[in-house]
Amino acid sequence: MNEAVAREVLFVRAVETADASGGPLTRDDRGYAGRAAAELVRWQAADRGEKATAEAFVAKRAELLAARLAERVPASRRVVDALRWRPWIGVALPLAALAIGVVAEHVADRRHVNILAFPLLGLVVWNLAVYLWLLGRWAFDAPARAGRRPGGLRQFVAGARVSLAARARGPLAGAYAAFATDWMQRAAPLVVARAGRVLHVSAAFLALGAIAGLYVRGLAFEYRAGWESTFLDANAVHAILAFFLAPAAWVVGQPLPGVGEIAALRWDAGAGGENAGRWIVLYTVTVALAVVAPRLLLAAIAWRRERALSACFPVSLDEPYFRRVLGGWREAPARVRAVAYAYTPAQAATDGLQRLAAHLFGEDVRLWPERPVAFGEEDGLPAEAPAGAPAPDLVIALFNLASTPETENHGAFLDALRAQSTAALAVVVDESPYRRRLGTLEQAQARLAERRQAWSGLAATRGLRTVFADLEAPDLAAAERDLEACLSQGARPA
Repeated sequence: MNEAVAREVLFVRAVETADASGGPLTRDDRGYAGRAAAELVRWQAADRGEKATAEAFVAKRAELLAARLAERVPASRRVVDALRWRPWIGVALPLAALAIGVVAEHVADRRHVNILAFPLLGLVVWNLAVYLWLLGRWAFDAPARAGRRPGGLRQFVAGARVSLAARARGPLAGAYAAFATDWMQRAAPLVVARAGRVLHVSAAFLALGAIAGLYVRGLAFEYRAGWESTFLDANAVHAILAFFLAPAAWVVGQPLPGVGEIAALRWDAGAGGENAGRWIVLYTVTVALAVVAPRLLLAAIAWRRERALSACFPVSLDEPYFRRVLGGWREAPARVRAVAYAYTPAQAATDGLQRLAAHLFGEDVRLWPERPVAFGEEDGLPAEAPAGAPAPDLVIALFNLASTPETENHGAFLDALRAQSTAALAVVVDESPYRRRLGTLEQAQARLAERRQAWSGLAATRGLRTVFADLEAPDLAAAERDLEACLSQGARPA
């Protein structure tokens, strides 16, 4: 999805996540938006002879919900627009830089050009330093190249979120703060590319403005070229000028003045200098080669990256929120298979497992609880799915925290379950029976921690994560994070 669509999608995501039970966007609003978006996207795709996509569904649903939210909370539209890029900035800053170069009072003084301290030479030196810095950052900034965000950015985003949350007001204050910080984090590569493009163009225009101003003033004044120095002699000055101006002299086809000519231009030796025309030409070509051309090339590279990121903004539909949203897009319900081992879950625990599945995949989910596998019968697993039925989206190996994990039995059960299915496998340990058994014992928490550690160790030997939940009263948000990690990890060891 493009930048504008992603901004709207992420805003609606922040609002729905901050207030899952209703508020400005009720459950009826969300249900209607899902149904309407599915119909519209499929109808529009069929009309164009294309295939309807999940991405288009998410975008249309967000568009409908954002419009409904704007009717009820007009300020919400301003929140989204506040983070929109203003294209005029990319025009105003380069033009301002051009104007600064053109209208500067002096590039040198009105009568003299000091060929050793010429402001255009300062521009060249500064830009060469910038190129070295960019090269060093590219060479040594491995985390950025690997797609990882630097620690400084993480700290900045975390601090910005705290600040925004403290300043925000109203029923959607938390959603606004979450959206702003989420957008800053996701849009960081795009912002860097965009800022690079504008700054590179501005640097090129500043140099062009300085050159243009120099030539315009040269029409009314005669510049006299010379030099003076407390520490440098003619040989040193010649070496410096040769380093910077030799390429320009080769381009224009005129020889660079020798040491004798340089010595004759020394003002503090009584020389009056010479007409600065040839020096202005040499510096103009040098600035064009060392500043204008490289900056415009870097701006073009940044522009291409900006266009690519803006047209394909990085939003993964595999995130938990989007997986739930896409429950309204599926042709068939999501399927979650649960196989308990040496444990028969109570109805309340099965209901809690259903709530977990719905929280992860959306309301349109089918929990498929298998007949529990008895202790020692881990080799006799039931079939993964009835004949002709689709494969499950997630397989849950369900255990009881009251049991002591044993590699020969519980571990073998996990091995058999994974060998049978290609779906992601999650190890869920139900804490509710053991919590009831411990009751209000003084050492209850310590014993719970010991059992958790034992189960985590067993799962880790298979490259799996363990999800601990009191299924009779599950913490949906916490369990979702762990289950999401299992889905991301997949069915094979990390």
